[in-house]
Amino acid sequence: MQIKPLQYSYPDLSQVKDVNSFFETMKEEYAKIKDSGIFLDAKKPAIFIYRIQTKLRIHHGLIAGIDIEEYTKGNILKHENTLIEQEKKIAELTLQRKAIIKPVLLAYKKSDKINQLIAKVFLGRKPKIKIKFEKDDQIHELFAVDSPDDIKLFQKEFKTKIEKSYIADGHHRMSTISHFLELHPELKDHGLNSIMCALFNFSELEILAYNRLVHILDLVELDVIIKQLENYVKIEKLLQARASEKKSEIIMYTSEACYALTWKKGLIETINNDFPVQFDIDLFNKIILNKIFDIQDIRKSSRIHYIEGIKSYKSMIKAISENKDLIGFNFYPVKKSDFTAVADMNLILPPKSTWFEPRIRNGIIVQKIID
Repeated sequence: MQIKPLQYSYPDLSQVKDVNSFFETMKEEYAKIKDSGIFLDAKKPAIFIYRIQTKLRIHHGLIAGIDIEEYTKGNILKHENTLIEQEKKIAELTLQRKAIIKPVLLAYKKSDKINQLIAKVFLGRKPKIKIKFEKDDQIHELFAVDSPDDIKLFQKEFKTKIEKSYIADGHHRMSTISHFLELHPELKDHGLNSIMCALFNFSELEILAYNRLVHILDLVELDVIIKQLENYVKIEKLLQARASEKKSEIIMYTSEACYALTWKKGLIETINNDFPVQFDIDLFNKIILNKIFDIQDIRKSSRIHYIEGIKSYKSMIKAISENKDLIGFNFYPVKKSDFTAVADMNLILPPKSTWFEPRIRNGIIVQKIID
């Protein structure tokens, strides 16, 4: 895989009064403040070692430019379909900003050599950027690698060791830039000869579940739902709430009780499976949402609310206590091997199947693309 140094700009944090507010509003505010002097242009192109310290662990990755041809040639694999309307929105925002303000998050299979190189290059360096996000109790540090010799070392290892990568977050951004360049190839001469990406090997990422709250008990009684569920799952009433502990188990939360749902043996063989492995989300969509709840257009239904995997199941219980018409569903995370098996076959996971951590913030590093 070809990686390139980025010509970038970055925020002058001495001018930022409230770090959390500044980065939280960057998505909406960048176009307004980009010429205010808060963002400084770097003198030398660079790649970055990106270290993110959370409450649970430390993650290490890189930020670099990736030639868009890696995507068009199929070396960057997707697992989600994109929506035309969302691509149009991103295209409009990119033109307004004249910049890419958030990297596409790519996962790649672990390389000991690259890990050693990351450790060797950044140890003893001071970070170019260090940001503490008090709200999330995280520290983000970026170490600039701008020596041509060091950059060549990384380029050599990625070219020889990493044949492909997987989009963890940023399908619409990647697809939009690809279409941009098809329509406007001249932009390659204006900062868009590569797209800014954050590259983490799978061991540096957490694949979490994407859970659901469904507004349904205003239409169907819980007893009726449980009776219908018994045709497809074994139901165990739990003494206390918990998260799912294994594949094929879904935890269901209601205002009255919590239940462990386990798919009945033989059920999988009766359901049309579009994947080389079976996904609980796919069965949930086809059986619980389609058949039992009669929700057919899952993507557009206002009755389904998606809960990011970083949030505890307790947040779902709290929401249900405030609205007793909600039912919560907690899933076991998709395995890395299942995730890559689907992407390698150019198949698409069910919508909102995975939530990757850590999340990359808007505006920490900016790639200007139009002069």
